[in-house]
Amino acid sequence: MVQLPLIRQDPFESLPTDSGHYVVALQNKPGELEALRQASLEVWERMTPLVHFVGQKHRGEPLNSSTIASWVAKAASAVGIHPFYLDIVRLAPDFPVVTSKGRVTVLESIYAAARKRRLRFVPVIWVGESSETHCALVRDAALADGHGLAVRIRMRKLVPPVGTTWSAYLAELLSTVSGDVGNADLLVDLEHLDPDAELNVEDFAASLNDMLSVGRWRGVALLGTSMPATLSCINEGTVGSLPRREWDLWQQIAQSGVSRVPSYGDYAVQHPQPPRDDGGPGMRANIRYTSSNTTLIARGRGSVIQEGKAQYRLLCEQLVASAEFAGSTYSWGDRLIDECARGAMEPGAQNVWRGAGTSHHFQFVTDQLRLRHAASKIAVSGFSPELDRDQA
Repeated sequence: MVQLPLIRQDPFESLPTDSGHYVVALQNKPGELEALRQASLEVWERMTPLVHFVGQKHRGEPLNSSTIASWVAKAASAVGIHPFYLDIVRLAPDFPVVTSKGRVTVLESIYAAARKRRLRFVPVIWVGESSETHCALVRDAALADGHGLAVRIRMRKLVPPVGTTWSAYLAELLSTVSGDVGNADLLVDLEHLDPDAELNVEDFAASLNDMLSVGRWRGVALLGTSMPATLSCINEGTVGSLPRREWDLWQQIAQSGVSRVPSYGDYAVQHPQPPRDDGGPGMRANIRYTSSNTTLIARGRGSVIQEGKAQYRLLCEQLVASAEFAGSTYSWGDRLIDECARGAMEPGAQNVWRGAGTSHHFQFVTDQLRLRHAASKIAVSGFSPELDRDQA
């Protein structure tokens, strides 16, 4: 039985309601959560995280409620009072969790633990992929908490049933979960953009327009990433780069004449799926650093187990010496890179540098969006105030 809230919830203020907002998909890994903790209020003004709770590599025994409580406590310390999307990866929604009152599903357990901490989470449902159990859990959470829900769709992998449009497909799903389009967010997920994949902007724009015709979605975002599952494309012992195809594609779609320009979204500096090694013996040290149209990759030689953490100092020195380095005061992550390069701190494990790269990425992307938004306002008004980071 769903318990309705006795007190009306305040409306969310930090959801992707315009093209100047940013949705970042993260995993509940220590580095990424620390980057969230360290994010400035300026970043939070334009950012809504999509936090994934990551399951075990190999499905084993049921989880216990203390594990879920620990996951949620760590996420709570990172997101605080800010709204966020809540999803799972490498976990089935109905995976069992053992509690003192018996077994419940993992998604139900996560929602309950988040609710106890008064977290402002938006449950996520997948178009064409969610089971009846998943749909029911999302429907009940949206009804109980009053935070609405998010509809997530893998547009490049999913095809509507024959004779069905995207809009009809989405409208049917909303009906299944008793969702009002005005209280729902559309997350169009392109996932990993392979460098060899052909991206047709006109086709994307046409499909997006069809999805938008369902009604006035509360928020709309387009997510994708060019970050591969492994960095074998970057030579060891070098600083290479990868194009940010997701940023380029989003800008093209924004100029394509779509009926509503979606908010920009990406996976920060990670691949959509959790790493196989997770810092294991085969992993090479690396630091990922976002610039205007590329991501710099400073990659070490040999495995971390063999070469040790000391090689991170060299990687930091290489980044600080590059023209793209934004300076030690730019973000928490930039400060760590600078301090490690100067020997002011000991090199940490890969999680530290995952966090540093993510922290810099938050600041860089929100700055890009802020300046782009200000420039578009100038183009409309003809007024040219100084563009600085305080304007929005």
